[in-house]
Amino acid sequence: MSSDPTVTGENAEASPAGDAAAAEAVLRTRLIGVLVALLIAYTCAVAETMIVPILVAILLGLMFAPLVRTLERWHVPRPIGALGAVVIALAIGVGAFALLAAPAREWIARMPRALAHLESAIRDLRRPLQAASEATRELGKLASIDGGQSVRVVDSTPGLLAQVASAAPALLAGITIIVFLTFLFLLHGDALLRKFVALAPHLRAKRDLVEATRLAQHELSLYMITITLINAALGLATAGALRLLGIPDPLLWGGLAALMNFAPFIGPLLTACVLTVAGFAEFTSPVSALSAPAAFLGLHLIEGQLITPHLVGRRLELDPVMVFLALVVLGWIWGVAGLLLAVPLMACTKIIATRVPGGHVVATLLSR
Repeated sequence: MSSDPTVTGENAEASPAGDAAAAEAVLRTRLIGVLVALLIAYTCAVAETMIVPILVAILLGLMFAPLVRTLERWHVPRPIGALGAVVIALAIGVGAFALLAAPAREWIARMPRALAHLESAIRDLRRPLQAASEATRELGKLASIDGGQSVRVVDSTPGLLAQVASAAPALLAGITIIVFLTFLFLLHGDALLRKFVALAPHLRAKRDLVEATRLAQHELSLYMITITLINAALGLATAGALRLLGIPDPLLWGGLAALMNFAPFIGPLLTACVLTVAGFAEFTSPVSALSAPAAFLGLHLIEGQLITPHLVGRRLELDPVMVFLALVVLGWIWGVAGLLLAVPLMACTKIIATRVPGGHVVATLLSR
């Protein structure tokens, strides 16, 4: 048998062209994916006031869904169970706000004194650099000899109360959306699930979808409740340590520590910085002032290295690099709300990815 050299040459010429076309298609797909990701990020940043309440409501709905289902098995009507779960969550939030509002106002009144003490301590630490500062000041005087007029800078930034008053309507609207959406998700969540089940192609897919959703709800609820209790315990321990150190309003700082602990890395760092300012508000000695953040960091180290891994388990641990990237991206898009939502959203994504066919790639990327 002899091969046709003409056909062989055509195949040899067509192969590089086909490879180039395939590479171009892959490059085009990746560019489209990057553009879509940028468009989604821009949309999330612009629609923050709408997307953040929806995400919070979805997380609360998933967290309280097992409770509502359990109450329904105990012959409690679903509307009453959903309303009870929403009332419990709302009561916890309102109670925490009422407990911490008065100490927060008192601290705001003492903040100038704290900043003055901190500035004095920093000035003492900078004494070895006074020679360089004097030289810089002399250079500044020489630069101003050119006859130019001095410019007076007036701070036109609105005060804290004005900023709070301007943000109050949006905050109240967001809370209202969260409350109503959470109630609707708890009330009609099973009906929505049945619609998705009806779209499944065959019986096995329907059964897998129901099982995956139920297990994801159970695991997410258990995870969120466990993390919330751990953070609350850390806040109480921090409040007790600060009370022993003589720091006023320990419950305020304990509540801040509990809330910011939902954002790993960045949250504890911000809490330590705030506690540093609070320490300098009460003590003139740098050693005494730094005892407050030191006590918190010690408790956070125990919580992060011993308690949380033991209670949460290795199966739900997240990759630190992915967590930090999520904190940076969502914090850049949504600010403090993004920092607090990053880890719960990642945990929810991982739990669902482990139960959905084809989601092993996402689960592997998010796992430690």
